[in-house]
Amino acid sequence: MKIATIDIGSNSTVLLIANLLPDGRLEPENEYYATTRMGHNMGKNKTLSQETMEHAIAVVKELKETAERQNADNIFVTATSAVRSANNKKQFLVKCYQNTGIFPQVLSGLEEAQFTFEGATSNVDTSRPIVTIDIGGGSTEVAWGPRKGMVDCRSFNMGFIPLNEKFSLGTEYLLHKRMAAARTVRKTLAPVVKPLTSWLDGRKSTVVASGGMVVAYGAIQLARQFHDRNEIDLTKGYRKELAATSRKLARMSLKERKRVPGMPVDRAEEILAALLILNEFLGLLQFKRFIISTNGLRVGVLQHYAANLRK
Repeated sequence: MKIATIDIGSNSTVLLIANLLPDGRLEPENEYYATTRMGHNMGKNKTLSQETMEHAIAVVKELKETAERQNADNIFVTATSAVRSANNKKQFLVKCYQNTGIFPQVLSGLEEAQFTFEGATSNVDTSRPIVTIDIGGGSTEVAWGPRKGMVDCRSFNMGFIPLNEKFSLGTEYLLHKRMAAARTVRKTLAPVVKPLTSWLDGRKSTVVASGGMVVAYGAIQLARQFHDRNEIDLTKGYRKELAATSRKLARMSLKERKRVPGMPVDRAEEILAALLILNEFLGLLQFKRFIISTNGLRVGVLQHYAANLRK
């Protein structure tokens, strides 16, 4: 059986098509993404503009048709932070249904964290406790537990989009703004330190980072503009190297950054905010290394629905 999920995120809308094998395992086949920028310029009123909604719905329709052409038997559609926080989300959901025949399921922050944990840990071979962090456009989710099941999680209303919009990290290098942004990140993530360190109780852990910007960082480390998701999945990262790369990219102009080997052009501005979130998280918890996962939220969603289909 072939199944698919469309994730309407705050920055991108992504289609993942996978084969559901007879033994219940998922085999990701194709992934397509479009930058829909749902979470940009929402303002204090947290409102999705008509133009933004229309663009996203057109992308959802196109991705649905792509999945159907590839013979997907079931298509599951979810929406995360931007739609979740929008005061006109009902309008968007109804419009989406009217134009595509799909009524997206809006995930809560905790559901997003759990699905991400399940997806990101699905192929991680470790006996250590696992900590996952998913850095999205509108929110950041942290979860922890053994490989076979999440124990606890937190969702923070802080993503790379509002962080970049507030501090202009991707368009000009101002040290005081980077320092202010770092303080904001540390303050926001601080509530996770006590429960997480208490659960770890001194045990060494495996940290798994996911999200489009983290995968983009992996592509930069490989210096590969065009790559297969499997080339990046489970590659290792180190905090010192992350911090050095982040500083180097920050000192470049946006035009220079877009020419960096492996850099996705449409992520060149906001990647600095995402890397800052990851770097400060690692620092807060004194983690020195991490693993990059391409099997985050979407794989977790498919695993959840696949389990229901097999009942």
